[in-house]
Amino acid sequence: MVFMGFQGRKAQTSGTGAAVLVAIIAALIVLYILFLPPESREELLEGKPQYGQGPSGAGQPLLLATPGRLDYLPQKEIEHTVPPITLFSTTNTVVLKSVSTLYVKNAWFDKVVGMVTFSISDLPNTDNVYLSFNAKTHTGRLSITLNGQEVLNNEITTLNVEPIRLSKDLLQAENTLEFKVSDVGFAFWRSNEYALENVRVTGDVTDITTREARAVFLVTATEKDNLEGAFLRFFPDCRPEEAGILDVYLNDHNVFSSVPDCGYLREIEISPTLLNQGENTIRFRTNRGAYLIDTITLKSKLKEAGYPTFYFEVPPDLFAAAQTGAANIVLSMEFPDDIELKRAELFINGHQRGLDTRERVFTLGINPFVQRGNNVIEIKPRTTMDIVNLRVTVG
Repeated sequence: MVFMGFQGRKAQTSGTGAAVLVAIIAALIVLYILFLPPESREELLEGKPQYGQGPSGAGQPLLLATPGRLDYLPQKEIEHTVPPITLFSTTNTVVLKSVSTLYVKNAWFDKVVGMVTFSISDLPNTDNVYLSFNAKTHTGRLSITLNGQEVLNNEITTLNVEPIRLSKDLLQAENTLEFKVSDVGFAFWRSNEYALENVRVTGDVTDITTREARAVFLVTATEKDNLEGAFLRFFPDCRPEEAGILDVYLNDHNVFSSVPDCGYLREIEISPTLLNQGENTIRFRTNRGAYLIDTITLKSKLKEAGYPTFYFEVPPDLFAAAQTGAANIVLSMEFPDDIELKRAELFINGHQRGLDTRERVFTLGINPFVQRGNNVIEIKPRTTMDIVNLRVTVG
């Protein structure tokens, strides 16, 4: 009897301890619920799911992406047209030096040497240089040297002297003509002399500045970034018997150097690396002849446009909440500025919506367009734009 009483008192004590423990746990649960945020408490007590809510209450994105630069390519080819270019040269006879009178004499006690200096500013393009004069007085042999090289040693017997050709091999940028007359030998009482009039040095000078011409065209950043190939076309109108070598330069890179077929359209493939973003220079040059370069075009071939595509997942419970309006799924896009116009077509699971704004942030509710499971967003730009970030959030 004593043993049974001891066992009963022990069971009673254990039951009381368990009840106290349960009461303590229940009190702690109540306190925990009281200190929960309202929206979390509502979710716990009423069973309403709050999607996209983190500890701070901010919407956690179903999708977060940084698309960056989206290029708008309205066409697969861009054609740059350059106005016609004419290449030619003109040759004119120019008086390089003119002296009205020149006197030379050689006697036993009197010697006079004549000097004439002249310059040639464009020696490579100066040809057919001649020395001409009239010999009003002429006794003895007249000797003429050009830069120390003899070009005449003869007795002049007439007033009108045939022009003397000065070899181009002897010509320099700065030149000196020296005039002397032969000595009289033992006839000390005599003198040899020449009185020259209208002494002139003439030459044919070719102006080659019009043998070269250039034009400028612009390439946008979008075109440069999407460039796949380029072709230069031009139509050379010329006379085959007069045509010289035609050189074509793109940004100082020689892309053509040959005598073209006059009257036929010429096409040259250009490496895309030769084109610059912004200003580009095309230059035509020939060494002789005349050209009319017409129908000058540079055609850029662009890469096939690819539109960025983004994916996100919608769980079944979130999809159900979106259908009833308990959750709002929002697409937002952030841009670098609120100045440039941004235009694009947005496709959410094939449903098209437009973007046309200058604002820094664009938002669109997409509840009607989402589906359970995988979802896709495609952006087709209608202007070149930069997207800092793209989000799909739940509110």
